[in-house]
Amino acid sequence: MKRVCCLLLIALCLLGCVRDTDAPVVLVPSPEAPHSAVPTAAATDTPAPTEAITEEPTAAPTPTPEPTAEDRLRAYIAAMPVEDKIGQLCMFGFSGTKTISSEFKTILQTYRIGNVILYGQNIARTNSDGGFTQCRALSDSVREASRSEIPLLISTDVEGGSVTRFKWKKTLLSARSLGTKNDPERAEEQFLYIAEGLLRAGINTNLAPCLDICVEPEDSFLGKRIISADKDVAGRIGLACIDGLHEGGCLSIVKHFPGHGATNTDSHDATPVVKKSLDALSLYELSPFAQALSAADGVMVAHISYPKIDDEHIASQSEVFITEILRGSFHFDGIVMSDDFRMAGLRKQTSLKDAAVQFIRAGGDLILCGANHSYQKQILEGLYEAVERGALTEERLNESVYRILSAKIRVTGWDPFEN
Repeated sequence: MKRVCCLLLIALCLLGCVRDTDAPVVLVPSPEAPHSAVPTAAATDTPAPTEAITEEPTAAPTPTPEPTAEDRLRAYIAAMPVEDKIGQLCMFGFSGTKTISSEFKTILQTYRIGNVILYGQNIARTNSDGGFTQCRALSDSVREASRSEIPLLISTDVEGGSVTRFKWKKTLLSARSLGTKNDPERAEEQFLYIAEGLLRAGINTNLAPCLDICVEPEDSFLGKRIISADKDVAGRIGLACIDGLHEGGCLSIVKHFPGHGATNTDSHDATPVVKKSLDALSLYELSPFAQALSAADGVMVAHISYPKIDDEHIASQSEVFITEILRGSFHFDGIVMSDDFRMAGLRKQTSLKDAAVQFIRAGGDLILCGANHSYQKQILEGLYEAVERGALTEERLNESVYRILSAKIRVTGWDPFEN
């Protein structure tokens, strides 16, 4: 009997250990356990409340602006070899009417010369058509010889009167005659006609008009190349000449800044000296330039000494005239070209090597030198040596090359980005 009772008691104990699955589970902390030992996440169906997290919207990326035409041209120039940049700063001439000499061809190709000048010796004006067909063949041969993807500026100087280079079917009035007529429409028509003829001959740049003025024009060696003694007439007619060249598709390089009018010394033979102050020049000689420079593609600077304005350098070597006055006061950002480096007005002042470097350092862009290959090589040697020793930085070269290539894009339609 005892044994039966024990077995029953064991069975009841075992049955009491089986949990009803439907009964709730209650966790009771042990009275001996501290409060910190209580679980923080109770195993219940209701989760503990949490703070809502708000995600910030992702900002849209700022679009990269498309590079401008200026940006692209500056990038193109930055990638150019320095030799090409130096070549763009030169406008050189040669002898002959049928083809270029082997010596000039070597200079053109070796130094990657970017611009060419044609003078009367290059044009057969006695030909039946006045030299236009012959000049076209010559200019085409120069372009072919250059082997550059960058087009050439090919220039000459047709002013009218005694400076015509070709034999024209229509009479080209002198600057003096245009000034006497004081008819801007007539001046514009004449220079439109000139531009159309030059383009047929393969020339895209005209070193004209002259904006020099003189109280007594006959006292100047320029004579009838001076438009007028009246500064307003000279500026107005000069501006009309520029408009005509542009309408016909040519660049205009005005000359001879700051003016030959106050001297009768020819800078081809000697260095003229003008003892005028800047105030005096501004009241008269500089006035036509002030009127016309906003339209001109370039300005040629003369080999003249103005000791009261710059007692160290002639105008074509002067930072005062080129950077402070022309760039600064007149806000001119076109091409600044030197007068011809063959002229005694320059060569009697300094060596050609030093002159080339100083012209660029002063703010100039384009060095003009006609058919003297020895002089041309001296100019190039000066520029190369200056770059090598750091006297001319590549950044400074880039400024001038930008102005020159910008003009080439305008006048030739060249697209440096088509490839």
